[in-house]
Amino acid sequence: MAATINDIAQKAGVSLATVSRVINHSPHVSEKSRKKVEQAVHELNYIPNAYARGLSKNQSDIIGVIVPEITNPFFSEIIKGISEIGDKNNLNVLFFNTDENANKEERALHILQEYRIRGLIITPVTGVNSYDQEYVRRFERLNIPIVLMDRSIKNSSLDGIYFDDRTAIFKITSLLIEKGHRNITAFIGNPQHVVSKNRVKGYRDAFEAHSLSFNPQHLIPGEFSIESSYQITKQLILNHQLPTAFLGTTNMLSMGCLKALYEYNIAIPNEIAFAGYDKLEMYDVFHLNLTLVEKDAQEMGRQAAKLLLEKLSGNKSSNKIILIPELYIRGSENYPTQNPNLRNFESD
Repeated sequence: MAATINDIAQKAGVSLATVSRVINHSPHVSEKSRKKVEQAVHELNYIPNAYARGLSKNQSDIIGVIVPEITNPFFSEIIKGISEIGDKNNLNVLFFNTDENANKEERALHILQEYRIRGLIITPVTGVNSYDQEYVRRFERLNIPIVLMDRSIKNSSLDGIYFDDRTAIFKITSLLIEKGHRNITAFIGNPQHVVSKNRVKGYRDAFEAHSLSFNPQHLIPGEFSIESSYQITKQLILNHQLPTAFLGTTNMLSMGCLKALYEYNIAIPNEIAFAGYDKLEMYDVFHLNLTLVEKDAQEMGRQAAKLLLEKLSGNKSSNKIILIPELYIRGSENYPTQNPNLRNFESD
């Protein structure tokens, strides 16, 4: 059974109040008593209850982080960046994953409140509807510093850090157009999702900037998953309806598309061009020289944590940080020299 504060007090021969002051690093305790308590803590292998300490001080050394998709490498990298800054500033980080579920998000917020967290970094769940005032008030009622990450909340003045998705997709779509592509099939996920809307704007901006007509049928909706883009790509292959270029607007959608292309041995860029938004380590592992607009997810995590620290130190000014992704051209965007639609894939 784990040792309690009562066990420490009894072994050290001091009061509960003295043990509490030592554990919480209060200067109002004698050196003799402090050494007794520290010795008892060591001998009994006592581990302080962070939850109880938070209640007693009405605040803890914990910051909360809520993300919608922990299996997505993008959010895993973000968490690395947040943890790095948390460790440097002696802050513990408590993570929650919502799986894009509003009920899970609400439960996570409730638990974090119980822990008396000092501040919160969150990528909010995004549904098909706009955030209403009650959703915004739910965050305001927490009465702690909050930093939004990657997704903004409409009608709120909360601090946040975001990538410029519209500019990112504009850059890479423009590159494809300049390479001669007109039939550029873009996987956009849920078209009602705020993430999709900004990226679709960038796609359309690129066609308009080049005085070209925009074909909405080249925007392929679906789920934000590997399986979704894999199945769609597979059908396009079997129906001999492949474009000259694919554009993955998220790393998961890119992976699904690439999985189908490699399954049917369709060469990039000889038979089809490919460009994507965001990078995965697997691309380097398999020596995939893909043209990508890359986001530094770890840096987003570090910047989000630093912004929260500023708020914790008393900076009350509102901050909105925009990070610009970088375009890396590696040749996969080139116009294909062969037409894969002429192949008999079912017999390949």
